[in-house]
Amino acid sequence: MDGVSSYLQTQYNSQVTSQAAESMSKSISGISSTSSKEEITEAVKDFESYMVEQVIKEVKKSFADDEDKDSTTSMYKDFFMDGAISDVASKLVDQLGDSITDEFVQQIMRNYGLTATGGVESKPEEVDADSISEEIAETNASTVTGVQS
Repeated sequence: MDGVSSYLQTQYNSQVTSQAAESMSKSISGISSTSSKEEITEAVKDFESYMVEQVIKEVKKSFADDEDKDSTTSMYKDFFMDGAISDVASKLVDQLGDSITDEFVQQIMRNYGLTATGGVESKPEEVDADSISEEIAETNASTVTGVQS
């Protein structure tokens, strides 16, 4: 019976991981040039949650005790732990990942040429390299002078 239990647990773990990856992939691949900032943010949070969840699971594996690996109780425990880890990962991203989430969202929006209102393409402004170089030089002049002193 232990062999059947181990097989079922392996199949369950594989299916859960596959479903989570597929869900995250659909969310990310759903981003387009017509996506709103909210849709992009939700997709990024799904991605971040999935990645944090995978890290937590790997850490858990390194501390796991192999005694109950083939028992039915272990299978139920793993089922509960997968749900708990998923919840913890989502809460970590919501509470601590704001700056990372914002960076990802801004980068995706730049890649698609979107503005904060979403779906509206922004037109790049004409950039004058000489004036930008002058602005950078003026901004950093006091720092350079201070370092030379």
